[in-house]
Amino acid sequence: MKPALIAAALLLSGSAMAGPKLAITFDDLPAHGVLPAGITRVEVAKAAIAAIKAAGLPPVPGMVNGSLIAAEPASEPVLKLWRDAGFPLGNHTFSHPNLASMTAEAFEADAARNEPILAAHGGDGHWFRYPFLSEGEIPAKRAEFRTWLAGHGYRIAPANVIVGDWNYPEPYARCLAKHDTAAVAHLEEMYLTVAGQAVDYARAASKALNGRDVPYVLLLHIGAFQVHMLPQLIGLYRHKGIELVSLDEAEADPYYKAFTDPSLPAPPQDFATALKLKNLPDPRGPADQTGELAQVCQ
Repeated sequence: MKPALIAAALLLSGSAMAGPKLAITFDDLPAHGVLPAGITRVEVAKAAIAAIKAAGLPPVPGMVNGSLIAAEPASEPVLKLWRDAGFPLGNHTFSHPNLASMTAEAFEADAARNEPILAAHGGDGHWFRYPFLSEGEIPAKRAEFRTWLAGHGYRIAPANVIVGDWNYPEPYARCLAKHDTAAVAHLEEMYLTVAGQAVDYARAASKALNGRDVPYVLLLHIGAFQVHMLPQLIGLYRHKGIELVSLDEAEADPYYKAFTDPSLPAPPQDFATALKLKNLPDPRGPADQTGELAQVCQ
């Protein structure tokens, strides 16, 4: 076989063997969830940045809600830390409303209210993430806001690996306050279990819908527990053979064209909706841990 053909065969073989890709993103900068006593938002952000850099990950976007600065002024330096680390800041609206519960005009005003805060802190890339990943319940409303996004130069940042991590900061703070190391270890085990289930669900759903792994996008929140678990989470996904990539690389895949480009008609909001529309069975998703977490360290 000629050298060029051998090289091509090796390239194809390597591509076929390559594992799935996943981009990590953080929501609710600069402050999310209950803080354990003695820990600051700045310390949480520094720990997140250190873990990301230690793992050799590409820049991780942080989606900003400006109202959090008004609620916790001491958290504002988190945005500068994020940008100084070379990570992008995106628009997650000012007050984290749900488009399904308001008019498109009111939602646009809330998103626009966030823009001066992003500009003041060097926000770039013009990523926009819907709060609650909700694009509204009415197609006309979805289309109207997407027109606003397109006019403001935004790319939408969907996510499809959902761990439910927002349920963890409060029990984590309770357990630390009680110095209950066994309970913290149990929380860690629960979290890694559901994190594995979340990516397994996304892969099964994508293969049913697309016949392949699309690059996935993980939604995390910048809370003390999530950052505490970040090195272990990265290790878990790498152990599963998942390559961790940037959001830009993940969403350059053709699958995301209609998701990220607001000038195009809106696709189904999530895998579950897409499966339902195609009358495909929905794989078993992550376990609901809400009840158990509410009881931990009470």
